[in-house]
Amino acid sequence: MEKDALIIDDLHHKYDTRKYSNWILNKINLKIENGELLGLLGPSGCGKTTLLRLIAGFEYPSKGKISLNDKEISSRKRILSPEKRNIGMVFQDYALFPHLNVLENVMFGLKNKKDRSRVDYLLNVVGLDSFVRRYPHELSGGQKQRLAIARALAPGTNFILLDEPFCSLDMHVKLKLRSELPNIIRGCNASGLMVTHDPEEAMSICDKVAVMNEGKIHQIDTPINLLNNPSTKFVSSFILGNNIINLKKNGNSFISCLGEINSSGLLNNNYIKSMSISPKFISIKRSESGNANVISKEFLGEFLIYKVSINEDILRVRTNINNLLNNGDKCFLTINKNSHYFLYPGAHKVYI
Repeated sequence: MEKDALIIDDLHHKYDTRKYSNWILNKINLKIENGELLGLLGPSGCGKTTLLRLIAGFEYPSKGKISLNDKEISSRKRILSPEKRNIGMVFQDYALFPHLNVLENVMFGLKNKKDRSRVDYLLNVVGLDSFVRRYPHELSGGQKQRLAIARALAPGTNFILLDEPFCSLDMHVKLKLRSELPNIIRGCNASGLMVTHDPEEAMSICDKVAVMNEGKIHQIDTPINLLNNPSTKFVSSFILGNNIINLKKNGNSFISCLGEINSSGLLNNNYIKSMSISPKFISIKRSESGNANVISKEFLGEFLIYKVSINEDILRVRTNINNLLNNGDKCFLTINKNSHYFLYPGAHKVYI
């Protein structure tokens, strides 16, 4: 069995050394297999960049260890310097050398500059083999990002860190380049970790995704499993864009702002406190006697998204573009038939 490319074991970190200060990273455990691209996904401030810096060797961990290719590279007592880790870095601002042309940028980190075989291969793979004499200011945004990837992989790097690599690109270039990235990495027999705050980006190209919030990893799984079995309310909300609704137990049923819900045999579970439901599984209908009010609306391709106030909850509802309502309209909300929702804690999936 092939060894794992990267192993992070019980990693903790904080910048404030006081005993009772909060952890920026808390009990981080993950593995990246050889040839795998893992997405590190979470909102701004959740600890993604700190974890990236620890893997790169820019920070000492407060507790725990990091191993790369079966070799310990970081712990509280020992840290391997960044230049000795053989890790490639791709930054969101490219970080190219403006005074060097494309070829010189890619060759910069090579010890043996006479052997251009890997450089030529990478320039061909990223589509820059006919631009070798151009300088960064003569390249488009997508070409600069391709150059940054090629430079990171050129020294024989078999592990690459990507920090929001597509955030500065326009949509067309972003879609094209991100579809190419996994093939580029696999073509170089490399593995990688990509930091992003965009669920669609991580889910579309990564083999697995680690969902992170407030310094903790909530779930590490394949994109399909994250969609079908979100283990926490946060994963359900952040990945699926679901509404989170508080529940109250009332005799033999649970009551939500959408009315009584089917608990599917979970009535005796007193720990259930909330439900998670997709905006597409809620119907909206204008009614003067309705108990909800439209706050705002936005067009989203073939659909409309309404933000609706109901009791003390604010819900998002997706409907077709012919179901036109105005801000301030009263309406009724109901749960669609042939849909499902999740009950938490426990991530119980309930079909209607």
